[in-house]
Amino acid sequence: MKKTFSLLLAILFCNIAQADDNNTLYLYDTIVMPGETSSLVLCIRNTANNLTCLEAEIQLPEGLSVVMDEDDNPVSTLLRNRTAGHEVLTNVLDNGNLKLLISSIDNKSIKGFDGPILSLHVHASKTAPIGDCFAETVGETLLVSSQAETYYCTGILGNVLITDDPTNIASSSLDIDQSKEIYDLSGRRINSTLSNVHLKSGILIKGGRKELHK
Repeated sequence: MKKTFSLLLAILFCNIAQADDNNTLYLYDTIVMPGETSSLVLCIRNTANNLTCLEAEIQLPEGLSVVMDEDDNPVSTLLRNRTAGHEVLTNVLDNGNLKLLISSIDNKSIKGFDGPILSLHVHASKTAPIGDCFAETVGETLLVSSQAETYYCTGILGNVLITDDPTNIASSSLDIDQSKEIYDLSGRRINSTLSNVHLKSGILIKGGRKELHK
């Protein structure tokens, strides 16, 4: 595993080019209450549809930390509708930032053109500052195509609302006709042909924001 990780990192630094708007990352807005856990969802827009690998470093705002499993590894979930055949390697650095590498040993491309690829589990401390803050990537995020062409994109921001008011999670009827991009918290896309009465109750992601469907 370490050998594969090192090899992929070496490839990442070859043939570097500037990524355009069709090879970019973004983060869904996140809402979390102090003492609670939520999901930070990393997305990629890749119109070329031939990206196979990415390497990024994510800095969380004050009071927010990565959830660790019993083996002291960051808890994250690859969204398999886009990343079949991929694996994720994660590590929390000494400065608290999360380093991640999503790759395919078989050089498989990330499926689709736009949407979430990774759900990262984060926890807000009970003393986390209330208000809006940001999760952001640090430095240049590197993207690799199936032809070993390497691109980079500069820092991205994702809004995080730390709130002690549960009503800040908006109650919404979720008008399906107004959005084609609706996901559950695991990053699974909801069929846009479903009517509101067929949607399961709970928090859904619509247009990049979390909304409560009753």
